[in-house]
Amino acid sequence: MKCKYKKLIPLFILLGIGIAFLVGWVVQLLWNATITPIFSSTPITYWQGIMILLLFKILFSSHYNVHKEHYKKIHHPHPEFIHRHLKDEKEEDVNSES
Repeated sequence: MKCKYKKLIPLFILLGIGIAFLVGWVVQLLWNATITPIFSSTPITYWQGIMILLLFKILFSSHYNVHKEHYKKIHHPHPEFIHRHLKDEKEEDVNSES
């Protein structure tokens, strides 16, 4: 089976690289506009902006899926368990009313 979008792959790669460079530039501008005047520090370069972006990515979004799956397993039991638990409660309520 031939992929009809095969010709667009290089375009998507270049678009991704372009967006990465644009985001790095935005981080540099925002950092220099806010942090530099507040703390009287020197302005950062473009590559330092990229490194800050990479650092924040590592610090604030690492292992998200691992924690999410762990949370699901512990705090959200399987539906069968829930139905069985509710069924047991209903039977106890019926028995206690008699």
